[in-house]
Amino acid sequence: MFATAIRQLGYAWTMMSGRRFRLRDVTALVDDLRETLETFGSPGEGAGDMLAGQDPEIQDDLTRRRLRRTVRHAAGETPFYRALFREHGIDPGSVTPETFAAVPPTRKQDLRGTPAAFVSDQARPTLLAQTTGTTGTPTLVWFSAYEIELMAAMAALAQMLTGGVRSHHIWANAINSRSVAQIIAERSVTRTGAAFVQLGTIDADTALDRLATPLHVPGKEPQITHLNVTASYLAALVQAAERGGWTARDFRLTEIWSGGEVLTDALRRRAEEAFGATVIDGYSMTEIAPVTGQVCPDGHLHLPTDQGLVEVLDPVTFEPAAPGALGTLVVTPYSTYRDTTLLLRYVTGDLVRALREDERPGCALAATPATSRLLGRAGPGGVTTRDVLDLLQAEPALPLPTRHALDDGLLYVVAGGAAAGDRSALLARLEERAEGLPLTGIVLVETPDELPHPCRVRADLLEHGFERATPTLTGTR
Repeated sequence: MFATAIRQLGYAWTMMSGRRFRLRDVTALVDDLRETLETFGSPGEGAGDMLAGQDPEIQDDLTRRRLRRTVRHAAGETPFYRALFREHGIDPGSVTPETFAAVPPTRKQDLRGTPAAFVSDQARPTLLAQTTGTTGTPTLVWFSAYEIELMAAMAALAQMLTGGVRSHHIWANAINSRSVAQIIAERSVTRTGAAFVQLGTIDADTALDRLATPLHVPGKEPQITHLNVTASYLAALVQAAERGGWTARDFRLTEIWSGGEVLTDALRRRAEEAFGATVIDGYSMTEIAPVTGQVCPDGHLHLPTDQGLVEVLDPVTFEPAAPGALGTLVVTPYSTYRDTTLLLRYVTGDLVRALREDERPGCALAATPATSRLLGRAGPGGVTTRDVLDLLQAEPALPLPTRHALDDGLLYVVAGGAAAGDRSALLARLEERAEGLPLTGIVLVETPDELPHPCRVRADLLEHGFERATPTLTGTR
């Protein structure tokens, strides 16, 4: 117990100082927490304080320290920011949260064009991660062994303390294997004692068969209990389950974690009905790891402030977004957690709305800064990805994953064969629901090839194999 207390003090000191963690302290805390859970069934009083928010005054002081160190490292150790600070005549030592706006935002194309220019001179890169590239060329981000191990250990603490993951659970990852999230999840989940299954983004029917098939693993639940997916792949699973006659009784899923894309209420409800599991909406991005967010029951995206500075800025002027206005998330991961690819004021391109005063959260996460849920990207006339998906996924006759394109005010929608019998009624329902959106019309098409622009979703990143799905012998279908 004395050793555990010392480790907790070391962890707390690092959090307060903003300096590098001692990995052995953090990983030992994971082991201590796991042993406590396996012995007593609960983490004990005060255990959640490791991840809890700070007093506002303390948090403000921590933000200043962490930001000062992060700016110093980026400006002194990376070719891109050395040149940027010199060009704009900015003294790194003078930067505070109040003057941080003097540092020009870092665009995605900057990182894509010269990824090596963002790597610290002091770094020891060990892993090159790529984004999925659904909106263009993949972005390359280097990570060190320190970053990977630290993020995995902290994720394991969060999974046990707030996610309820226990050693008898079985976690399946159904995201693309080139994502750094896959690597972090594998390391973090196994540290909790739970079993990890790299399912991958495979054929949806095959995935359902694997989710339903008993694994007969000693000390574990009979079937997979947790699933990590992107929203479009979750949509593909829902579609396959509904068409194949699967029901919630065929599965043992308790939680489904969705991230990487806009998740609508309609899709969440259909998924919870199909699988009998709670669907949790989260936000993450390779470039800004370990900064992540979670959507609360009231529909707000909460972004903790301890791992990075999050700004909501006007997408055009990059001034702070006014309450109720559209804004893009701009994130600076702190160098306490990132020592390889360093980013200051990274423009994610992900849109949200800044909350008005009368929208202040009253949920259990109220102490954590919040915005609206993720809105995706904005198209012509200001129509966002969420606007379109909310409209289309509320219509069960349309196939999943949803395929659409905006062109000159017209919304083109892939209807497929599911609605071939009554196109006029379907179109009338969509047009009625679309009232108020700046659209000049809705056009139904049969296949994605008929869209005026490609509609790429992460569910398209299928990993091919020789396996073909076969009906499970134990299901209730």
